[in-house]
Amino acid sequence: MADSVVITGASRGIGAQIARHLSKEGYSLLLVARDEAKLNDLALELASQGAKVATFAIDVTDPNAGARIRDAALDAVGPPWGLVNNAGMSESAPLAKTDDDILTRHLALNFLAPMRIMRAVVPRMIENKGGRVINVCSTAALAGYPYVSAYAASKHALLGATRSLAREFAGKGVTFNAVCPGYVRTEMFDQTLSNIAARTGLDEVQAEDKIRRLSPQNRIFEPQEVAASIAFLLGRATHGINGQALSIDGGEIEH
Repeated sequence: MADSVVITGASRGIGAQIARHLSKEGYSLLLVARDEAKLNDLALELASQGAKVATFAIDVTDPNAGARIRDAALDAVGPPWGLVNNAGMSESAPLAKTDDDILTRHLALNFLAPMRIMRAVVPRMIENKGGRVINVCSTAALAGYPYVSAYAASKHALLGATRSLAREFAGKGVTFNAVCPGYVRTEMFDQTLSNIAARTGLDEVQAEDKIRRLSPQNRIFEPQEVAASIAFLLGRATHGINGQALSIDGGEIEH
């Protein structure tokens, strides 16, 4: 029986690319997101290529989402070997406009939701003699950037939890790691360009050039690069990699 993986935020962007990559490697997948129509379109695409795939439409910020996702996985694809907490959000604002609502939204989706899902899923991994948890963070979990203090704080929190849980479960067959991409070419990136252009007066070409220069490789990264890194960390041969933050940034952050 193929190992099964739960992917949140799977309907688009990085999440959809993770699903495409893992399906080619033979994993059974539970795709989780709010947009049922997009999930079903992706599931049909993957199933037409021979993948075993199921979908579960839910807002992961629901306090009961963790248990519901776990039960959906058990019903549809079996006990999860892998959990990829990819769902997330990013809004930019200067400190004066970083109000409690912005803080709460970031923490709810980027930190509390993956914590609840891990709390529900990890015990089943232990019962099943092992597993892999991969939290999609950001270079903002390792460094600060202007105007995204709420986002950076929420991703710092998730990375801190990843490192703590890696030690808590080190002897139980489950590893916890984070991938920390720089700017990745997705719908969220397009929105970032629009926000920078609106705030600075640059056009979007100039805004992209400004972002490119953050990386020593002078480029924007692709969702496939993140997906390949996650596939690597999901492997059974990577049991010794635990509590790590794998940067996908062309050398921007050295740690």
